[in-house]
Amino acid sequence: MVLSDRKSAAARFRHAIARSNELHAEYLDDPGLYESYDQFTRWQLDYMLPFFSDLLEPEGYAEAVDFIVSDLAGVGVSERDREIERATPVIVRSLPTQPLETAAAAVELNARALEINLGICRELLVDGELPPVISERDYCAACRKVSTYDECMGLVQLAVELGETLKRLVRVPLIGGLLRTMRKPAHAAGFGALQEFLETGYVTFRRISDIDHFLEHLRDRMSQVFGRIYHS
Repeated sequence: MVLSDRKSAAARFRHAIARSNELHAEYLDDPGLYESYDQFTRWQLDYMLPFFSDLLEPEGYAEAVDFIVSDLAGVGVSERDREIERATPVIVRSLPTQPLETAAAAVELNARALEINLGICRELLVDGELPPVISERDYCAACRKVSTYDECMGLVQLAVELGETLKRLVRVPLIGGLLRTMRKPAHAAGFGALQEFLETGYVTFRRISDIDHFLEHLRDRMSQVFGRIYHS
């Protein structure tokens, strides 16, 4: 069973990271689109975070919301993903099963979100440029044009699944020490960014006293966000 889980996680990881980098190439090779997409992801993060404002008070919640929503918004992940793909053979060979499952969930969430986000960004462009001001009305219209409510609820499920893998990760004995000892070897092997992501996720979720409670509220809040976008 453990071997089957590992093979499944490795296959999922390979497919998702390859898809992410196919999508990254669409804007990284286009300077104009690259600048617009960078601006759009930062605008989208600023748009989404206030919906979670009342979840930021319990200890660890603010960091966990930022950890997941930043990836969902697509902020600053292109270099990380290119580094990860180059080191994929080493990653799937070296990582224990639980961290590999977390990595696979994260890169699939990123790939799915990236595909939708790129479509929204392109829909918002006017004469090849992002408008200086993006209204919520235009943003919601672009979302509805390039994706469906069900597709975005799939992102919610993937975000919660990422949280579930982190819940399992923090329960693995001695995993924190293992992640710390991996810092130098991971950087030397070319996947330092992934190691940092895993260690940050571990430290962040370890601070949450009731992860199930957090994930339940995360699911509800993300569902409300997409309900507002698609049904308002």
